[in-house]
Amino acid sequence: MPSQPRTLTDVPVFPLPDFYLFPGVVAPLHVFETRYRQMMEDLMDGPGRLVLTPYHPGAPRDERGPELSGLGTLAEIVQHERLEDGRWVLILAALGRVAISEAASDRLYRKVDAELLADDEPARAAADALRPRILAALQERAAGEWEAPGGTTLGRLADLLLHALALDDDRKERAYRELDPVGRAALALAWHGQALRSEREDAGGA
Repeated sequence: MPSQPRTLTDVPVFPLPDFYLFPGVVAPLHVFETRYRQMMEDLMDGPGRLVLTPYHPGAPRDERGPELSGLGTLAEIVQHERLEDGRWVLILAALGRVAISEAASDRLYRKVDAELLADDEPARAAADALRPRILAALQERAAGEWEAPGGTTLGRLADLLLHALALDDDRKERAYRELDPVGRAALALAWHGQALRSEREDAGGA
């Protein structure tokens, strides 16, 4: 992840229902609401970073929108296109999890103060045991040769595997909120194994 200050203030926030953006992932985002078009105009004059945060569709709301969950993902715009009708199509690079708190905003969109959250330091023996298994699972998901960038941490590898799996919202949220990389890697491997068994059963019954 590029070097970032640990604490950021007045960062634009984009709440999305049950959307869990795992760090390390590159993802598209379609911007069409008036307030977020305004946000894009502002972001083009700055560092191009925003926070995406999930919320439950049934969460309490006020005049600002849904209640924020307290956790989000700091993302950077790496590619953007403004369409003729004013909508935007973005490609975002997810940089890291952040703890967030609502900040005052004089714009149509909301803002947060954000603190980057570092993974807990894993026990070396556990990390050494899990790393090759995570890499093998990612290769299976990629259906071929897959190589992790140098220095990729266990937590980041687990996030990449979690992103590659078709998980329900409850499991996504559980993994998204898990800051222990060993725990997150264990969840990812368990769910990967379940998915493989299900895929093989489906192929056998076809």
